[in-house]
Amino acid sequence: MRLATLLLMAFLAGPTLAAAEPQGTPPSSSPPAATAAPVDDSFPQFGLQLAVGAPDGAVLSFVYSPWYWVLFDAGFAYTLAPGFVLGVEFRPINFFISPIVRGEYGYYFAGGTADQIKKWAGVPPEQYALIGDASYNWWSGLVGIALGSRRGFTFTLEGGVGLLSLNVKGGSGTINNVQVTTAEWKAQSFMPVARLSFLFFF
Repeated sequence: MRLATLLLMAFLAGPTLAAAEPQGTPPSSSPPAATAAPVDDSFPQFGLQLAVGAPDGAVLSFVYSPWYWVLFDAGFAYTLAPGFVLGVEFRPINFFISPIVRGEYGYYFAGGTADQIKKWAGVPPEQYALIGDASYNWWSGLVGIALGSRRGFTFTLEGGVGLLSLNVKGGSGTINNVQVTTAEWKAQSFMPVARLSFLFFF
């Protein structure tokens, strides 16, 4: 009788002991939370630039910089006539002082250039009609230095060499009662170039 009682007590206590045992923590099916990577302050991508130089003249440009080390600019230029300048600059160092490598193309439309050519060449007034409108364009490569903040104002000084092309249209006039007509002509020459600019990023 006692043995039967002990067996009955053991049978009833089994589920209670099993429920009291600590259960293992099931593995989580969700992936661990990703740690957010630090985000760097982005550099401004747009800016305005005022430049003066030769043969650039005076240039007001819009600047776009997709990365801190490269800048593209396009601007309105004026000297003897209106024109435009397109350029690309590389600034490999993100520091207050940075070297610059620049390439550019510029074009000036016909305007007061022809009048200056006539004066510089000493053309007699009676022969002015033989020289028509004149325009010029150039390709140049420059190196220089930039001072300032890539997130604000920078000042640059650059120099290099360029290939200048002068394009002059012909004309027609009467000289000593003789009708004279001249053809178009083009002159090309390498020349030193220089550029001073002030750039503000916003």
